[in-house]
Amino acid sequence: MTPTVPTAHAPLDMAELSALTSLPLRARCLADAVGAGRHRSRRRGASVEFADYRDYYPGDDLRRVDWRLLARTDRAHIREAHEETPMRVLLLLDVSASMNYASGPGRLTKLDFARCLLGALALITRRQRDACGIGLLAAELDGYLAPSTSPGRQRSVWAALEAPALAGQTPLGRTLWQAADAAPRSCLFVIASDFYEETDEIAAFVRRLRFEGHDAMALHVADPQEEDFNFTDASQFQDAETASELALDPPVIAAAYRAAFNAHRTKLHEIFLESGFAHLSLRTDAPPLAALGAYLARRAGKA
Repeated sequence: MTPTVPTAHAPLDMAELSALTSLPLRARCLADAVGAGRHRSRRRGASVEFADYRDYYPGDDLRRVDWRLLARTDRAHIREAHEETPMRVLLLLDVSASMNYASGPGRLTKLDFARCLLGALALITRRQRDACGIGLLAAELDGYLAPSTSPGRQRSVWAALEAPALAGQTPLGRTLWQAADAAPRSCLFVIASDFYEETDEIAAFVRRLRFEGHDAMALHVADPQEEDFNFTDASQFQDAETASELALDPPVIAAAYRAAFNAHRTKLHEIFLESGFAHLSLRTDAPPLAALGAYLARRAGKA
């Protein structure tokens, strides 16, 4: 049975999203449902978005004179406008082995969930005529492509998201630092990860972004079982990245586990917010638009 494709701006639940096997189709549905307004720069230019008046000087383009204001004040003023300039968006996808986890049949892995979100943001970036680039966070920064508005760059970003090679253990702090080394000035870093890294490492990276004038949005992806830890049977639990095993009795350690998980996520949230950046907590069993759409709407309103 062919899944029903949601119409633009219609709610999209996780059952519908997981039924769409094509990444481009999933991402397009998300992008259509999220929507986004164009941003403006703080520079002045010749676009149609009014910003302010200034006095007329000889040599100014007479087409920009406000003739009605001249008639009322007997002084010539030039209408200035906001110049719409391309924003540089750098999509960073964590491809560590832990991202390949899904706790139930028919549920997206964290990696597939992240790919859908970044694919939607890539489409939104293209529609806004902004520059888009990508990097894969593996043992090293892999497949880095600097943000560009060229059609070829957009195709390359899609190719990188379509079938990224899964890595093993990933030093997230180091690869994020490498991305900051490679990125041009004034980028929006969009990081999709489960953020299994020491918070001090993430804090150092975030402080660097703020110091260098970048912006950031952290998409913190978790499977529901990682957060709820509702396992009932004692068994061997295996680390997805190191393959080490640990015998656990879930009912005995569940409360301590949840407390540690929530403390780690809360600390990351504080780190990003202290620098004026966004940190969105997303679960693979929940509609991704709830947090992402609300944030993008707020961002568009502040632009």
